[in-house]
Amino acid sequence: MENTDIQQKNNHSDEIDIFEFCSKLWYAFKSFLTGIKNLLVSVLIFLIRKSLWIAIFAVIGMVFGFFWHSVTQSYYSSVLVANTGNINNDIMIDHVNKLSVLKNKPDILARHLGITEAEAKEVHSIKAFYGIDVNNDDVMDFVDYKGIYAPKSNADTLMRRIPSYIYLKVSIYNEDIFPILRKGILQYLNSNTYIRELHNIRIKQKKEYIVELERERLMIDSLQRYQFTLSNSSRSVRDMLMMSSPEIKLFYNDQLKLYDQQQSIERDIELFKEPITIIQDFMALSVEDRPVTQLVLIFGIIAAFVGLFCALLWQYRRFIWRLIKEDRSVS
Repeated sequence: MENTDIQQKNNHSDEIDIFEFCSKLWYAFKSFLTGIKNLLVSVLIFLIRKSLWIAIFAVIGMVFGFFWHSVTQSYYSSVLVANTGNINNDIMIDHVNKLSVLKNKPDILARHLGITEAEAKEVHSIKAFYGIDVNNDDVMDFVDYKGIYAPKSNADTLMRRIPSYIYLKVSIYNEDIFPILRKGILQYLNSNTYIRELHNIRIKQKKEYIVELERERLMIDSLQRYQFTLSNSSRSVRDMLMMSSPEIKLFYNDQLKLYDQQQSIERDIELFKEPITIIQDFMALSVEDRPVTQLVLIFGIIAAFVGLFCALLWQYRRFIWRLIKEDRSVS
């Protein structure tokens, strides 16, 4: 009986301890939430009190952003998509990106592109990029403008570069020179001896392959004719021929596959007559890289934070000044 009473008291004591622990935990949580609420209210009250500082600095920043847009020259960007045939697009991209180092040398850039020096001065940047296929379905998912593709770190993933395509991004100060620049870039690429030789070899090999496909088709056609002759011959002759011949087989599907393959190669030769073929030209309505609204917003936000910082300095100026004096007196 005594043991039972002692056990009941211990259980009751444990229940009290758990209840007290939960109560303290709930009180701590409520105190934390109250502290967060008080902090947010204090920050809100401070921002309201200093809203004049923040508003004045934000307006000054927006005015400065508008002024900066007015005094600086805006430039416009557009992207050209091109197919390089069977030529490795690494070669094309590397060759195009050599032009990007010449943007501050308009005379040399003009000579490479076959344009005037005045037109070359309108160029802000020229750079080629890869298209990236994320899930290995041969469809471009995004253009690697930021250079995030790293072959070593992504070797075990499905991400890969799209072959035979380049994405040429050009930024210029005058939209009217897009057609002139496109012509100059194509001339620059097509005049490269190595690229031209690779292209000629590709065309030659494809034509030789077409001849070989035609030969294969003729051989299959001859074999098919032989099968028809065998099937239409007399029984005795047919039995004799079948003893020394393979099983009779129809070759229509094989002929169609070869013909489809030949047409595909002929289509490539016809479409990609030059080392680089434009798939999508520069858009007429290009995008301004630094629109006035963007500059006004950026400068306005930065100035608002500067205003907030200045308001803090002004409010605690005496305390900061006292700390500076104490530091000087100690030193």
